[in-house]
Amino acid sequence: MFQIERAHRIPGGKSTPGKPPRAILMKLLLSMDRDTILRRARECSPIEHQGTKLLFFPDFARETQEKRRSFMEIKKHLATKDIKYSLLYPAKLRVIYNGTSHFFEKPEQARDWIERMGI
Repeated sequence: MFQIERAHRIPGGKSTPGKPPRAILMKLLLSMDRDTILRRARECSPIEHQGTKLLFFPDFARETQEKRRSFMEIKKHLATKDIKYSLLYPAKLRVIYNGTSHFFEKPEQARDWIERMGI
């Protein structure tokens, strides 16, 4: 059983039909519970409730969010080429190419590598 320290909805008025539900922020007592919820959400994706797809995200500090967002263009490019990748905490891109893992801490490093590899 998960222990929720507190939970609240993001302000924004009442939900109306056809619109996605408002976001809910939850602070769990144990980070292990958060990790379990996020892992299970990925495993069971897509998760729907009353015809609406539910999405689960960890809450990162603004600086961390911006660093992770800086890899967005590269992740999209890799996805179009069916190249496996993951974004490790806090903001490190791991690309698995030809059975080898490559790690990048900055998007520029990843772009240079993609150009060198001709991907």
